[in-house]
Amino acid sequence: MSKTKQSKQALFQAENKKLYYSDFTKALKAVGVNLGDIVFIHSDIVFGKIYSLNGQLLLKNLINSIKESVGDKGTIIMPTFTYSFCKKEPYDRQRSKSTVGSLTEYFRRQDGVSRTIHPIFSAAIWGSHKRFLLKIGKDSFDRNSIFGKLHRLKGKILFFGADFQACTFIHYIEQEHGVAYRYMKTFKGIIKNNGRKYKDEYTYFVRYLNRKVTTNLSRLERYLLEKNLMRAVKIDSKRLLMIKSDVLFNEGYQLLNKDIYYFLKNKPK
Repeated sequence: MSKTKQSKQALFQAENKKLYYSDFTKALKAVGVNLGDIVFIHSDIVFGKIYSLNGQLLLKNLINSIKESVGDKGTIIMPTFTYSFCKKEPYDRQRSKSTVGSLTEYFRRQDGVSRTIHPIFSAAIWGSHKRFLLKIGKDSFDRNSIFGKLHRLKGKILFFGADFQACTFIHYIEQEHGVAYRYMKTFKGIIKNNGRKYKDEYTYFVRYLNRKVTTNLSRLERYLLEKNLMRAVKIDSKRLLMIKSDVLFNEGYQLLNKDIYYFLKNKPK
């Protein structure tokens, strides 16, 4: 499909209008996605009723709109979390399906996309920084994790229809700060990778279940929007949100200094 035809392709019938490919490229630019950007994307693609396209073609068009926005020198990261070791299941790098949305599952299976080996918080990566981002450690949220590396590269976090509540980067901030309502836990299991099968173990900064620790990021979201630290762009009844990872880290860390329970619904028991 030519770029001209693609831009005129209706993707969704939203509440108030049809949404076209060009609506997404314009919204991505407006929210702050630029050529060469490194973008970690949380997605929820229920922008409306699918218009005329089959599901796979719709997903392809959405991915292409993001690729067009970051360009050949950009990098796209999508979570393909499986929580395999937490569920005492083997993790198959090639076959374990993403549990965080159809767009992420489609993306991880595309040419030029590679997936990290992490059996809990894996990510699928395309673009110029793929090689660096694939080399992660065995802790879920330390500086050598996908979140730590995103921070190091000063990448951006995009909420592509998803709520800010989906922001996993928050747990990286919590671990760096050393919040007392979470603790380090080791998970063991089987990893399958390109026909090889082996035992391994990974660490994850988990919440205390018996203390009723419930993450609630609504207060943080309001703060970031009111301070113009995070951009928001409407796309019919849904919206895109964008924030720089270093800005989110610095602000989040300082807010925890003032109130250690800032990211929680209530003070834990």
